[in-house]
Amino acid sequence: MRIAVIGGGVTGCSVAWHLAERGLGDVVLLERDRIGSGTTWHSAGNITWKPLEDNDAQVNYMFELIERFEADGEHTTGWVKTGRLFLARTDKGMKQFEPLAAEAEARGHGSPLIPAAEAARRHPLLNPDVFHGAWFNEWSGRLNPADLTACYARAARAAGAEVREQCGVLGLTVNGGRVRAVDTTQGSIDVDAAVICGGLWSRDLVLPLDVHLAQWGCQHFYVIAAVDVRLPRETPSFASPGDLVYGREEVGDFLVGCFDERALCLEPGQLPEPFVFTLLEPNWDQFAPYFERAAELFPVLADAPIKRFVNGPESFSPDGNPLIGPVAEVSGLFACSAMNSRGVTLSGASGHIIADMIEGVAPRFDPSSYAPDRFGDKVADLAWLKQEVSATPSRYYLEANRL
Repeated sequence: MRIAVIGGGVTGCSVAWHLAERGLGDVVLLERDRIGSGTTWHSAGNITWKPLEDNDAQVNYMFELIERFEADGEHTTGWVKTGRLFLARTDKGMKQFEPLAAEAEARGHGSPLIPAAEAARRHPLLNPDVFHGAWFNEWSGRLNPADLTACYARAARAAGAEVREQCGVLGLTVNGGRVRAVDTTQGSIDVDAAVICGGLWSRDLVLPLDVHLAQWGCQHFYVIAAVDVRLPRETPSFASPGDLVYGREEVGDFLVGCFDERALCLEPGQLPEPFVFTLLEPNWDQFAPYFERAAELFPVLADAPIKRFVNGPESFSPDGNPLIGPVAEVSGLFACSAMNSRGVTLSGASGHIIADMIEGVAPRFDPSSYAPDRFGDKVADLAWLKQEVSATPSRYYLEANRL
């Protein structure tokens, strides 16, 4: 059996490794440029465990993989465990954290609710006068997405997968309702199965097959501010769900990002080509209101020079869950895309799910909420799709405290 994995970001490299490690066939990973050059490289790299149904086992598995890569002595992910402060502006906001803290305690991940003064002691830049308190989630940290992707790619090669860089995918050949070949800039490759891990480019790749993936790209922002007080690496990250902002230390500086309301959808042709280690232009009009909210919590931001504005587009789905599983219209074709800014966090589980499906074994992680066809025929309506996707970043993260 020959399996093509299309896309060499963190998701595609994880899928290739999981398939190859199990010996499920001849695995070839196809990347149009270099590994991690699409959108993976600009990820913030945050990983936070939370006692939520689609976050518990998946994130614990990522912790297993990080420990495994770090322990073998040949790989490094850049993992730093910092903990995360979930900030509440009001007493009502604190009450929303109570069930999360209680459930975390029940699952052996005890993480306390703390008053504002204690939160400010843990983070030297916080102003304790503008928020009520915090949930300190100890099971959180960050890694280097490029390093994690390289770990997956090296492990995939070691397990027997072929990794082809500078190999662009032009299209798929389908006969008799089944995928038969992948057409590339290096020629046609006969396959028995193909996994679409192309991120922003996944939808366009399968449109010629009359397959409509429920995803669309949006502008997505964070900045790196040069603060006067240099932050230690272990400084807790933060999230303020009510403000739709989050942040963490970045080489002594301060990274601040948002999950904005009415996110700006990408339009055809908006991405420059080639889009390789590339960003979109800064968009202060969209980002400024969120940065101002962050500056209320961290006053030093008001005058801090901005070293970098990262407008790194990502693909979102209408409900904030990824698309992982078989594509109903084409036998042997699988989607693993639309990670909703959780590509690093879900990379391990994504690869495991695809490997379980191709092997035909009971899944370790319940994939039912990830089914690519769960939206039915509505996905062909671009107006509906873009409207829903535009609302996803703020709605999904606010409603579920997922920041």
